[in-house]
Amino acid sequence: MTTTDTEHISDFVLSAVRDMLNMPLPPATSPDTPLGVGGLELESLSYVELSVHIEREFGIQFSDEAVDGLANMTLGELVADIRTRMAGGAFDTGAPGHPAGATGAARVPSLLDVKRLLALSQVIPVADPESLADDEPVVLDSLTLVWFQYQLNEQHGIDLDIDHTAIAELTSVTAIHSYLRAALTAPNEAVRR
Repeated sequence: MTTTDTEHISDFVLSAVRDMLNMPLPPATSPDTPLGVGGLELESLSYVELSVHIEREFGIQFSDEAVDGLANMTLGELVADIRTRMAGGAFDTGAPGHPAGATGAARVPSLLDVKRLLALSQVIPVADPESLADDEPVVLDSLTLVWFQYQLNEQHGIDLDIDHTAIAELTSVTAIHSYLRAALTAPNEAVRR
């Protein structure tokens, strides 16, 4: 990879962060600027959104742990990490967006993944999905169900047709997680499109 590649990656990341924050970046932004506290002040949901933008642009994947690790990185460290992933064809197995394993079965999202999806789709509007209780009440209607399914596909590569009659049962974070686990591990593929 060349210096031009590094500049392109850096420019893309800065542009994505600027768009996410919907404001100009601090003038002193440099490769040493932390992404989180004391720097760009990104929050947990912002790391998920940023990782999605990066994954789409550069064709790489981040595991949940890698997304969580963004909070401790500087801008320069993130650019270096992206370069390494691109050079090595890095693809974190089981990462968000990883549609299938070797057997073709979709990876079941974790409980934290479900919390992130609910926050990202604004079903439960919170800044920190990790702060949600496992039994946090959820109110889904037809529109929020469609948006949740869209985010499930976008973030995890899972195209799941959740029957609208199931809405009455999906009343908590745990209930949604259990439904996904059952639907994605069931031998009957009729649930999945």
